[in-house]
Amino acid sequence: MVIIKKITIVFIIVLLAHPLIFSQAKSLSSNTNRDTVNEDNLTELQKQARDYRREGLKQQSLGNLEGAVGLYQKAIQLDPSYAVAYNDLGIIYETLADPPRAEEHYLKALKFDSNLLSAYSNLALLYENKRDLDKAFFYWEKRVSLGSPDDLWTQRASKRMSDIIQVTPYLKKDFIEGETIALTREITEKKRIEKVEQLKQFKRHHRHSDSELADLDE
Repeated sequence: MVIIKKITIVFIIVLLAHPLIFSQAKSLSSNTNRDTVNEDNLTELQKQARDYRREGLKQQSLGNLEGAVGLYQKAIQLDPSYAVAYNDLGIIYETLADPPRAEEHYLKALKFDSNLLSAYSNLALLYENKRDLDKAFFYWEKRVSLGSPDDLWTQRASKRMSDIIQVTPYLKKDFIEGETIALTREITEKKRIEKVEQLKQFKRHHRHSDSELADLDE
């Protein structure tokens, strides 16, 4: 029993402190956060915000994090709903060992763009580092549900979910129950669609039969 507990503890430590995965999250830097807004639809202020962000990326790549923070903040001042810039700031604050501010900015990024996939990955890794596996699992699951199955980070997120489940039995139970409910709903909806289609075919068939009878009467 003691041996099993020790193995579990070691597994959790490896899971949460995996240096490769965590460094990869940091590299989800701002250059991978593509702006989904069409440039043609931007206001002048929004265009200026993107100019500030581009300059922020340059400063960040040069290691000038304080300069990058100032530029990202200017971008947000010009465009308060600029989700990608919030995520950029979150990455820098996490690099500067300020998890609360990093969390705040990742969450703001998702508030303004719920499809910003990198923010889900960054939050999941942030919570793993804080040993909050429930929240980490939640954001990995969101990342998987929104991402393409062929995407490398979707696959990594799925793997992290599996790793977390191995050390948190209650999450495994909840996950299986959730998957079962989702599958049941999917099957029920499929049956409903099939019944609707059968009813439509039945009506079409009877309309056709009625028209044939009408032709015979004439």
